[in-house]
Amino acid sequence: MARPTTPEAFAALAARFVAERYALDPVAATAAGVHDHDHRMPDLTGPGFGDRDAFVDRWIAELETIPPQDLGPLERTDRALLLADLRGQQAVRDFARWRRDPGLYSNAVIRGAYYALIRDGSSPGAQIEAPQRRDRAPGPERGVPPSEGRNDERLARLVERLAHAGDVLAAARENIDPDRTPPVWVVVAGEQASAGATFVRAVLPSVAPEGSDVKRDLLAAGKRAGDALDAYAAWLRDDLMRRARGTWAVGVDVFERLLKERDLTDHDRESLQRFGGELYRETNLQITEAARALGDTDWRDSVVRIRADHPSEDELVATYRHEMERSREATRRAEIATFPEREELVVEAMPDFARPTAPYALYVGAGAFEAHRRGRFWVSLPPSADPANVRTERLEGHPRAGIPVIACHEGYPGHHMQLSLAADHPSIARKAVRSNLFVEGWGLYIEELMTELGYLGSPETRLLRLKDVLWRAARLIVDVGLSTGSMTFEQAVSFMTDAPKPERPNAIAEVRRYTYDPLQPSSYALGRATILELRQRARRRGFGMRQFHDTLLSAGSLPPKLLAIEVGLPD
Repeated sequence: MARPTTPEAFAALAARFVAERYALDPVAATAAGVHDHDHRMPDLTGPGFGDRDAFVDRWIAELETIPPQDLGPLERTDRALLLADLRGQQAVRDFARWRRDPGLYSNAVIRGAYYALIRDGSSPGAQIEAPQRRDRAPGPERGVPPSEGRNDERLARLVERLAHAGDVLAAARENIDPDRTPPVWVVVAGEQASAGATFVRAVLPSVAPEGSDVKRDLLAAGKRAGDALDAYAAWLRDDLMRRARGTWAVGVDVFERLLKERDLTDHDRESLQRFGGELYRETNLQITEAARALGDTDWRDSVVRIRADHPSEDELVATYRHEMERSREATRRAEIATFPEREELVVEAMPDFARPTAPYALYVGAGAFEAHRRGRFWVSLPPSADPANVRTERLEGHPRAGIPVIACHEGYPGHHMQLSLAADHPSIARKAVRSNLFVEGWGLYIEELMTELGYLGSPETRLLRLKDVLWRAARLIVDVGLSTGSMTFEQAVSFMTDAPKPERPNAIAEVRRYTYDPLQPSSYALGRATILELRQRARRRGFGMRQFHDTLLSAGSLPPKLLAIEVGLPD
């Protein structure tokens, strides 16, 4: 077989890779805006996971046969990006998440339904080779997905997908090994399954036209899927929870392979811990000085006072929406970077099924293969079942002085702007694969940039931003501890509440999330450091601010080591 060394040949190979990948994971396809598989659930049986492993091995072998020196610069980067992603999957194979994580199965059902609603699937399916462009359409105000383009055919595909919910959850009962499963993952999966059952039963049918055949079918399919999720939650609570005794820790060897082979860093466990400790100490000195400027000797006293001023539950979403609009205008005025076309950011209350691991807020990016860039920013409202004091404590996690920082990080010029621009890159590989290290690093870098530009300049906001940097430094320490097994769940929660001081209910939810994705908690501070280093190199080369940002953002969401080479700023 001829080696795909021309740009056109390599693009065809990448398109085949992405098509095969999404055929194995229909929910990921829907989330990305590829709708050819909206009627299917993933095969989560043991043989189905075997097919995924075979896909990884086969594509590593195929890509390794292509000499990088025979490719153009863009294709050489794409090859390295795909290999890094595949080697990361290979690194965690023996951990066998499919034998440990009951939420993997319930989330396939819940997110398979949710993404089918919020993505623009009015056409039979976005083409991987060339997504069709459509005019921008307005978004919803709250959690009801947009209705334009939602025809009977689309909803019929969702009905067909939901018909397989029972099969997915049956595979979970077959696959999950209690001796490997951490109890905290059982708790999280149960909470998500219960919330998801309400979603598929009550919310899904509401989007179908009254009196239509598809509404009747969606009601029936949602009820069956909801019943299956409720039964699954009961099995988790009454059966699996009694027997679960496993761990989420992937171990030192896997952790270091992810650092080197997937994220392409020069760190090992020890150097990452040192980096986290140094950043923590440095930031602690800065936040102490910021507290003195506010008249406090202890920055924790400043935080307590600042947190007391927060929006009420009824105005929380509207406050975030206002700050997103304000940061968008500030980004335009400062000419930080070229604005993406067809972008839109919807701010809404977080769906209940996402709350167990997202205590504050969450950004959900637009599908990379879709025509317009409708991102969603979910704001976590206090659960109605919480006691009044816990509800107040959760609201204190949204101080007015800190909301502008979050708006910049998640919206403009942060994640929403960056991911919208990355989705415009013509590379098929870069639409399907992205580096957390750059994505999260960009968000944290933006907080610092907007402070330098004076937008986040109030003394209270500056102190809260430094507290968030301290929080990201603490994440490095906790990430290493949880992933390698040297820190227990409670030790991690205690460290977070004693160090960067999130409220305990929010700290618990945060640590829950850290257990699922090794190195994701570290990606914020690591990525920020590499972007700041790239900025120093760019300044020495005479780059202006906008030129530097446009150069980075136009390359996609690459691991920083590949990004530095691509934009001409290597070591």
